[in-house]
Amino acid sequence: MSENTRKYLETSQIIPAKGMSYTMYEIEGQDTILRMLTFIPDNDEIHIYPKPPVKKLYKPELCKKVEENEFLGLWTMGEERKAGN
Repeated sequence: MSENTRKYLETSQIIPAKGMSYTMYEIEGQDTILRMLTFIPDNDEIHIYPKPPVKKLYKPELCKKVEENEFLGLWTMGEERKAGN
């Protein structure tokens, strides 16, 4: 599997009493979700999903593209926090 086939996409929504929530997806091919994470900056929350509950991204064309390093940086932070609990 080549790294070049991966792309990183993001959706966002408002969570009442928490602020904006950003869900980022590591995608292979057209719409296959490899990993996903949710980031709520106002609460400094990161939730990582190494085995995402959803395997196919619905309407990837509606998502915003994000940089690989942004996804990987948050993913690493999420792993570190999980290990610390």
